[in-house]
Amino acid sequence: MRKNSVFNQENSYLNSWYNITKGFGEFFKERSAALEINPAEAMFLSKIYYNDGISQREIAHSLIVSEANITKTFKKLEEKELVYKTVDEENNARRNLHLTEKGEETFEKCIEIFGEFDEITFEGYDSEEKERMEKQLKKISDKSLNIIKK
Repeated sequence: MRKNSVFNQENSYLNSWYNITKGFGEFFKERSAALEINPAEAMFLSKIYYNDGISQREIAHSLIVSEANITKTFKKLEEKELVYKTVDEENNARRNLHLTEKGEETFEKCIEIFGEFDEITFEGYDSEEKERMEKQLKKISDKSLNIIKK
């Protein structure tokens, strides 16, 4: 007899998580084709959009990825003329990251796409239900990240 697990339970959080991730990926891909960026690059842009002058190290820490990954992503986005860097006036070793005008416009379109997905997926939920769900997901997210950080 096969072991029972979250993989064979249709209503398990794991299957739901997979479906949400897959659904969002396809939704974003379809709606962002003209932007030529992926969700991970959108998250990178978000860190700069809301924290102008942030360093690559700070983005790596925030997104829980390697600095090498951030360097690679930065180069791709720089080639697309979405980001640029400056030398920090107080610390010559630090590079501050910024969005170009095109980068800001691109990320603001991403905000619209994320908002549209949010509206569709939470249709029929009242604000209290949505808030409760967000709090529960935040707890799960925090616990997942604590596993990585140990």
